[in-house]
Amino acid sequence: MLFQIKSYLKFLWNSKNEHGVHSPFVFHLVTKCFYDKTELKPYFPEFQNKTNKEKLLNRLFHYFEFREGLYFSKNKIANVSTNSKIDFIFIDSTYFNANNIALADLLSQSNNDTCFIFDSIYSSPKNNLLWKTIIQNPSFTVTIDTYLFGFAFIRKEQEKEHFVIRV
Repeated sequence: MLFQIKSYLKFLWNSKNEHGVHSPFVFHLVTKCFYDKTELKPYFPEFQNKTNKEKLLNRLFHYFEFREGLYFSKNKIANVSTNSKIDFIFIDSTYFNANNIALADLLSQSNNDTCFIFDSIYSSPKNNLLWKTIIQNPSFTVTIDTYLFGFAFIRKEQEKEHFVIRV
């Protein structure tokens, strides 16, 4: 609990809003997705759209219009045909650490448009260490920390940058 309090205070100190973002891709994502408070119907039937985390995910799915993805969490395990384009990979960091899933395997299934969504990045020091290794990974050029989630993108056309955004 103390770790979460300290990490949240550090997050608040370092975080910015859309005015501190100079990347066009991230600026549009923040202004048109993260900060858009339009009520949207659930993107998938299993989306409850009740909590702030669920609302943020729902806005993200509407913004990118995700169709196919992989899930790695205690409630849902991946099931996607390998022939389809993978739009997103949702990873519960606790589940990821507990099951020793190889990031290289996931990177081999992704493309330039794949969004990696890491949940629970501040729930424990081990999960936070995983997030820090994701930020340092040269495959990911854009990483966004929203405290609720960590988002990682492989955008070959963009310089490597890390953003800490309040939502």
